[in-house]
Amino acid sequence: MAERAKLLNRQKREVVQEKPLTVEIEGVGTYTMMCTPCDETALAVGFAFSEGLIRNKNDIHSLEVCPDDPLVIRMRLADGSKEKKEQRGVLIVSSCGICGSEAIEKIIQSLPTAGNSLRITKEELTRMPEVLRERQELFRRTGGTHAVGLIRAGEMIAVGEDIGRHNAFDKAVGKCLLREIPTAGCAAALSGRVSFEMATKAARAGVELIAAVSAPTTLAVETARQCNITLCGFVRGKEATVYCHSRRIAGK
Repeated sequence: MAERAKLLNRQKREVVQEKPLTVEIEGVGTYTMMCTPCDETALAVGFAFSEGLIRNKNDIHSLEVCPDDPLVIRMRLADGSKEKKEQRGVLIVSSCGICGSEAIEKIIQSLPTAGNSLRITKEELTRMPEVLRERQELFRRTGGTHAVGLIRAGEMIAVGEDIGRHNAFDKAVGKCLLREIPTAGCAAALSGRVSFEMATKAARAGVELIAAVSAPTTLAVETARQCNITLCGFVRGKEATVYCHSRRIAGK
């Protein structure tokens, strides 16, 4: 996951790895993404979920790592799960956003609406980045990764870390799917900004609140507003900026 480099003062610093992971989904397509080589199976499952190829673990008939190459994941969907899925082969780089020809408005309209089960205090909100940082092992060693943590009832149930923000989200969701832990009603702590793609991933996972240390984009705000997601940016120290649906934060 990391390599070492020498500094001028002869100290050593680890460098985060970036490698291609290929996900082969039988009868659907082959996807290659640049990522940090850890939690690869969770990334493959989370990616399939984010792409709308699966709804849960039961939609996967088989899942295996190629015996000749650990960076090739092979997936076969359960009967009926691959109907009407677009077949394509794409390269997804570590900083990539939404790819394809679908109109953004069409994507937003197709997203589910979040529920209304989540309520948190201002103190719980502003602590989310700190709780996430405590779990960012790769970032502590390299300073080169993003992270996403899914939180339910104050407990961090899954964390994904990767050079790509979108990969980190898929890893966290994939871990939950593999362990059959529902993500609906969770809060998501993000180590960086909130883009349109991150907002859509949250919506598809049923996340009710996003807490990010940096800013959202206009499309992220619009997506969160339409999908009934509480969107918070600049969650630093004891402060946060709430862009929409503030009712979930007690005392706001």
